[in-house]
Amino acid sequence: MEQTEKSRGGSLVRISTTRFGDIGIDESRVIWIKGGMLGFEHLGRYVLLIQEEKNPFWWFQSVEDGSVAFVVINSLVVKQDYEPLISDDEARLLEISSPEDVVLFSVVTIRSDPFKVTANLRAPIVVNSKKMLAKQVILVDPNYPVQHPITENKVFSEEKACEKGEIISSALVM
Repeated sequence: MEQTEKSRGGSLVRISTTRFGDIGIDESRVIWIKGGMLGFEHLGRYVLLIQEEKNPFWWFQSVEDGSVAFVVINSLVVKQDYEPLISDDEARLLEISSPEDVVLFSVVTIRSDPFKVTANLRAPIVVNSKKMLAKQVILVDPNYPVQHPITENKVFSEEKACEKGEIISSALVM
């Protein structure tokens, strides 16, 4: 459930979430997702929540339903050479005028074994950070799997085992 109220700089959206309690978000931080997330097409507004700056896992929290949130990660953290092909129609839909305005996120799946955490590279969330518009795009490229193991990434694999556990368990704590 959400409520909107005026603050000094603009409108403040209040969200009652199941994970973080009641939070207030400046309306300018709300991301409008075209077509919704897969399975949640009826929800069109989200915010990115970051608990710790150094933690690569963020939350993509629905503004309209406080019980819906996805763990996401910047796709380039998972795969540094990630270059999904975004169609011209999707670029127009998101009003993308420059590649620098685009941020890619992948939905993370957390399993009971924390070292088998995967990121969905097949259906990235493409965000025009300038316009705060997004779309979850389904790619046809078979080189981008639905379950890409995160811990096989060089950034994560170079970490000591205990550090990996801390990174992954911090996402589970939320």
